[in-house]
Amino acid sequence: MILNDFFHGISDVLFPPLCLACAEVLASGPQEVFCPECRRQITFITGSCCPVCGIIFPDSPSGNHLCGTCLENRPWFTSARAAVAYDGVILDAIHQFKYGRNITTGAALARLLAGFDFADINLGIFDAIVPVPLHIKRLRERGFNQSLILARALGKKYSMDVDFSLLKRHKFTLTQTGLDKKEREKNISGAFVAVLPERIQNRNLILIDDVYTTGATINECAKTLVKTGANQVAVLTLARVL
Repeated sequence: MILNDFFHGISDVLFPPLCLACAEVLASGPQEVFCPECRRQITFITGSCCPVCGIIFPDSPSGNHLCGTCLENRPWFTSARAAVAYDGVILDAIHQFKYGRNITTGAALARLLAGFDFADINLGIFDAIVPVPLHIKRLRERGFNQSLILARALGKKYSMDVDFSLLKRHKFTLTQTGLDKKEREKNISGAFVAVLPERIQNRNLILIDDVYTTGATINECAKTLVKTGANQVAVLTLARVL
């Protein structure tokens, strides 16, 4: 243990942890992701929200209540929550992770997600964590599934199984970037298939993705899991478009 601590100390001196946004040395150690100045630019998602889709009501005096969209057309997932807003330094970091293929940045963002307190979600009732899958063609292009990296950080924190074999993306779709809600829903329709029904039926599952934009992708995943027999599906994402 002493020798291990010694080598970690040497490593911190030679390769000190840096802020993801400005590359400043983090005085507080490797558990942090952003320096205090950059962290102040991040919008952590808290306060009143729709208990189902998680959209926030920053100026609402009435607390949590269903939004109009969920009242009219309830999604297949029971609840969706995100840690931070998808803008500024977070947007840049996620782009480094996904499109710059920066696994180090991904690991840091996974720590950020795992460190966020999803206070109104009882994680103790869930049986497993399921990352949103990539199509095999996209996986080969990118080299990794960003949702799986995030999921493993949460699985480690909560001692929960991460099962990436339950869902398969068997339809190669256009990128969702630039599409509106209806176009996204049409593009992603039928894209996923359940692989191991016996490990889905009668279980409570958590879906993990990097960004919640319109909810089309995670709703299609949740639909596939629920139609296969899952009791309920909750969604946790690192970031959300506000």
